Amino acid sequence: MLRDRPAGWEQVRAAQIAELARLCGGAVLAQIGCAAVLAALLWGAAPSWQLIGWLAAVAAVAIDIHRLARRARRGTGPAASGAPVRRAVARAILLGALWAIPPAFLSGTGTIEQQLAICLVSAAIIASAAMVAAPVPPAMLGFILIGSAGLTAMMVKTGSWLLAALPVGYAAFLAAGGLLNARAFVRRQWAEIALTEKRAVVSLLLRESGDRDGGWLWQTDAGRCLRSVSPAFAQAAAATPEALEHMPMFRLLAGENWETADHPQELRELLNRMNARERFIEFELPVAILDETRWWRVSGAPREDERGGFAGYHGVGSDITEARRSADKIDRMARFDALTGLANRTAFNEALRKALGRCFREKGQCALMLIDLDRFKAVNDTLGHPVGDKLLRLVAQRLLGLIGPADTCGRLGGDEFALVVANAADIARIDALGEAIIAALSAPFEIDEQIVRVGASVGTAIGPRDGRSAEMLVRNADLALYRAKEDGRGLHQRFEPNLLARAEKRRAIESALRDAMDRRELRLSYQPVVRARDGRISGFEALLRWTHAELGEVAPDEFIPIASEARLLSQIGEWVIRSACAEAARWPDHVRLHVNLAREQMIDPQLPAIILSALAQSGLPPSRLELEVGEKAFREDSAAVSAAADRLRALSVRISLDDFGTCASALGHIRQGRFSTVKIDRSLIVAAADRDPDALGLIRAIVALTGTLGMDTTAEGTETDAEQRVARDLGCTHFQGFLTGAPATPDDARAMIAGTLRRTA
Repeated sequence: MLRDRPAGWEQVRAAQIAELARLCGGAVLAQIGCAAVLAALLWGAAPSWQLIGWLAAVAAVAIDIHRLARRARRGTGPAASGAPVRRAVARAILLGALWAIPPAFLSGTGTIEQQLAICLVSAAIIASAAMVAAPVPPAMLGFILIGSAGLTAMMVKTGSWLLAALPVGYAAFLAAGGLLNARAFVRRQWAEIALTEKRAVVSLLLRESGDRDGGWLWQTDAGRCLRSVSPAFAQAAAATPEALEHMPMFRLLAGENWETADHPQELRELLNRMNARERFIEFELPVAILDETRWWRVSGAPREDERGGFAGYHGVGSDITEARRSADKIDRMARFDALTGLANRTAFNEALRKALGRCFREKGQCALMLIDLDRFKAVNDTLGHPVGDKLLRLVAQRLLGLIGPADTCGRLGGDEFALVVANAADIARIDALGEAIIAALSAPFEIDEQIVRVGASVGTAIGPRDGRSAEMLVRNADLALYRAKEDGRGLHQRFEPNLLARAEKRRAIESALRDAMDRRELRLSYQPVVRARDGRISGFEALLRWTHAELGEVAPDEFIPIASEARLLSQIGEWVIRSACAEAARWPDHVRLHVNLAREQMIDPQLPAIILSALAQSGLPPSRLELEVGEKAFREDSAAVSAAADRLRALSVRISLDDFGTCASALGHIRQGRFSTVKIDRSLIVAAADRDPDALGLIRAIVALTGTLGMDTTAEGTETDAEQRVARDLGCTHFQGFLTGAPATPDDARAMIAGTLRRTA
């Protein structure tokens, strides 16, 4: 009947369902009304229960058809399925069978008037089906054929073949008319679809012309050769309309190499779509124009000839080269570091995932190397950020000179760099590369006529051995880098499984440490500081201790750095100061309290207020509190720590320089008189006890300097008689160590004070 048109047929089917639903409302009322009239006229000619049952069945099926049509209409879209149509056909056949019952089975017992009523009502119902069900031809034909079969059976009973042929002719006439209506309906829908497509093409052209300069129309024949070439299209192709007419469109788009198999993926995809006669909208592809790659955006749709056959394509297009270049520039800015030109974190992570994917496919290995510059902060602080930026660019250049073309170098942020080595099958080569990176970045840089020296630490993880995902590989490489920095910096460390166990332990310690104070797990021990001349206790150093229910006794050297990284040190430090001051207030007036301060505590602007509050609450005089600052703090952040020391001295508390002798960074601060006490590092005391001439000379110089400036000198870690004797001989004023007293509980500390008082009384 109708030509098979797969494309857009869903829209036609949706229109059929919608039209059927629109006509069903009145038809249902007519069906039920006619059935009721016929049942009334046949009342008495047939059992009442049969008439009532037949009437109820007709009403139920008619209502069900209307309900199904309305529901299908509400759910119908561009991709309507055939299920609603099939259900409508089945209900129509059932309804036709119900209307065939009166003429076929009830007409033989009635009067002439009743038989005429059956004939007229049945003929009217069949005619109405030809009009109502015409949008769905199978439903219409099913109802007409079965309904007319009942009339034919009724006429056969008369014995007249002429009368028996009348219902057949009547049904054929109605079916033909219904099919013509159905054909016209479908053709209208196809025309509307074609009009919609043409409107879409015009809309595309208007949008292209309105939004972009240089929009143009294009058209091809069934062989995909250009036809009716417009001047605007010819100008975009850098040719004349005459030269482009009849040229294969694929040849224009592909350029001189159009006959080869090496074409861009976008061009191959466009060719596949045109071969499949599909529509495409705003499709972007590269085009070779005069030895230059331009970017076009084209939209097109198949067109038909007057017989409905495929006649080629028509559409619109525009040159978007400049917009594409701008987008590429923006994409590069979003994916590459503006300072160094290296891949940024996003692009680097993509490269890492691709390298890892290749390893899985090819059963190979890749390496992730995280690189952290040493002493870069000092360069920014002393020479300024412009010099720091130039240094980062030079670092990037040196790293690029060490890797192969298949490898990726990225800057993750700040002074953090990373490498993805695509082929890491040779572990010795990776180790050599790590050492080469350290050597290259440790060599001096010349920036603005001055020499700048930094260094680097490198952590490496091998994929997929050390991590089957990019996230796991980054985590494990970071653990290796942390270990390299922890071991003294300037080192290359490969990931080892025990590093993960250490990291898990660190996380467990950090988690437990957050609740340690609330659970009263932290405590203070007090180690005596003894005067060298008489052995009398002059003070106690408060030492922090932590005992956890599951972790056991956790050493301060282990949990203090973790507390610092977790930003818990200020909170814990405040608790130490307040608790220690409260305990020291119970000691005799000549016994001082020594409290260690980390660099983070020193530069905390709230520290002076915390100390004043602790002193006020405990009643401890400021002169009896001595705050100890490690020499390393002055080396890492001299200006900030010096300013903090001056603020603390203004509170009338004493300041002690701890661990002195490991470097000379705090010597100038001693000369400026910032300290009340200088504590000589144990390593110097041990060396002096072994009669090391350098250690002996250095301690003599320290004692002479501090004595001249009126400072006390404490020998730390005196654990043997020889160490204590050499410290006394060299002039140290105080001892502190296990020989003079181990860290003690508060009660034991008070007992030790009482004991020394009795001995010296």
